[in-house]
Amino acid sequence: DDVFDAMLLPYDSVEGKRARSRIEMEYPERVMPENIEAYLTRDYHQVIPGRKAAFQAGFIILKPNPQVFTEYLNIIREGNYVEGFSRQNGWGGKGYGGVVGSMAMQGLPAYYYDEIRPNTTVELNGCRYNHMGANIFYQDVPNFIKRYKDLHGKCRRNVEGCEDCRKTDVELVKNIHFTNCRKPWNCAGKSSTAKGNIDPRTANYDHCMKVVRKWHEVRSDLEEKIMNVTGGEADRLKVLEGQSGGYNKDVFMGHCTEDGQDGYLPIVASKEVMSRVAREIWDA
Repeated sequence: DDVFDAMLLPYDSVEGKRARSRIEMEYPERVMPENIEAYLTRDYHQVIPGRKAAFQAGFIILKPNPQVFTEYLNIIREGNYVEGFSRQNGWGGKGYGGVVGSMAMQGLPAYYYDEIRPNTTVELNGCRYNHMGANIFYQDVPNFIKRYKDLHGKCRRNVEGCEDCRKTDVELVKNIHFTNCRKPWNCAGKSSTAKGNIDPRTANYDHCMKVVRKWHEVRSDLEEKIMNVTGGEADRLKVLEGQSGGYNKDVFMGHCTEDGQDGYLPIVASKEVMSRVAREIWDA
């Protein structure tokens, strides 16, 4: 994997250079550190343009380092977190606050790697890695302030020409974080601002359907492997029970009977069979 090769191989080796050249960065013009200690994406869809963005906690790759761990603990023990929503709030009074996860898994690592240990991380393209399909433009919720009219419509990254992740080709996506497009087992097939539906203010319905279908394709592939392992007709019919749903079948591939999590059909297989399948996949 290029991400791990770039982190673990010598930066000036042929293999290391090749891996680094393939990494899609949020800011391609920036120079990667020789020693990559962490990869991250930022939670731009929460931030007001011009403010500091927290890390997106659904994805972070760290190189183990006892010194980093100790420094991190010391910051927490000191507890220098300034309450509020201004540019002087958050950790160290540096503006790392005011969004979901500010005090914990999103604001703290952003403060640490930006302020305490700078130039040791690589910020990955958030439309490719940790893909959420979220609206990155300052047009509506979250943290939308109507009186900031000069910011309306701007990219939350505060740059010109930023990529709209709601339109990113799903074939270019490296990994998916199911948030704005809902969890695949939520069987969320409606677009509205109602709880549990795909919110049109923050996500694109058609794009989300493509994203969610990717997960159901993987599940269907797993189910095919389960049927190959079991072999018997009775066991095969049991697996097919989990594919008998008729709701939005082009997307959910038989795994949902109705909209909402109550309509989700789990995989039907014994623990023994699942263990055998896991071993076969691992050994392949």
